[in-house]
Amino acid sequence: MIHGVIMAGGSGTRFWPQSRRNRPKQLLNIVGDKTMIRTTVERVLPIIPFERIMVVTALSHADEIRSELPELSDGMIVAEPQGKNTAPCIALAAYKLFKKDPDGVMAVLPADHLIGKTAELLEALAAGAAFVSRGDYLLTFGIVPHRPETGYGYIELGQSAESAGCPTVCRVKRFVEKPDRATAERYLAAGTYLWNSGMFIWRTAAILKAVRMHLPALDAVIKEILPALNTPDEPAALAEAYDKIEGVSVDYGIMEKASNVVCMPVDVEWNDVGTWTALEEVWSSDQGGNCTKGEVVLLGCKDCIVSSPHRLVTLIGLEDLVIVDTPDALMVCRKDCSQDVKKLHELLAERGYDHLL
Repeated sequence: MIHGVIMAGGSGTRFWPQSRRNRPKQLLNIVGDKTMIRTTVERVLPIIPFERIMVVTALSHADEIRSELPELSDGMIVAEPQGKNTAPCIALAAYKLFKKDPDGVMAVLPADHLIGKTAELLEALAAGAAFVSRGDYLLTFGIVPHRPETGYGYIELGQSAESAGCPTVCRVKRFVEKPDRATAERYLAAGTYLWNSGMFIWRTAAILKAVRMHLPALDAVIKEILPALNTPDEPAALAEAYDKIEGVSVDYGIMEKASNVVCMPVDVEWNDVGTWTALEEVWSSDQGGNCTKGEVVLLGCKDCIVSSPHRLVTLIGLEDLVIVDTPDALMVCRKDCSQDVKKLHELLAERGYDHLL
């Protein structure tokens, strides 16, 4: 049986000033009229119904998630008292699911990614579930690249894995950090590198075995609170446990170390919407290459991204800018500096603008 785990703990600092601590990116309707987390959940409903979907989020966002997804029971909304990256989030969800379904398969999906080809993703999830059901595989979905992207991590494929009845599944040779432009072009030309999507599928027992092997300290802390999981004592137990947990990503803590990692290439029109410039792929553009949302009037502008849902914004003769207007803050940057919005967020905190973050 497939269970869905939606990771919704991110802060979305690169989407400031629209994304805020009390309403991060996954709770925004950046594309369409639904929030990103609602869209993510509805996307998988044909094969994973509400009763088998768990959302792991920050304690400060749990009430918002409940309002956004009232179909989920309280037990399926897990509130982390502190953000500790993806490995603790996944380990906690795995232990909770294992108590209910020891033989279950667990699909892990970020709450704030866009998928253009839903049918293809569902096919990949079904095929991936069938594959991992046959062994202790840790399967990650790799996105077939269509440009030399420097903003994503990459996966280098190794030899083909046994995959009868499934699309091509390969051993993972290595995970690669975000490359420079020349390296990204080389990866694209090689044809053996995929974008790291951050989407996974595995048997719950398999990921718990990997946690025990590669992150024994994390495993020990969660084991201490096993009796409290899925009971009214869970929140208090988590608060105590998370003080002892060291934050680490599942990629660094497990996937880069494990020998049973495989990758399924998928082409699903994936976009992690990591920065404002990512919206060029999902918002419609005018003849000048400008992408806008809200009340925006442009004159002689080219290749700009403008979001102004609350009031009229006008631009004259500008190129290659990102402009985001909100009721209490305005952000303007060159498109090639969009990754630095996170640094700006940190600078604002240092200068006492916490009330705007």
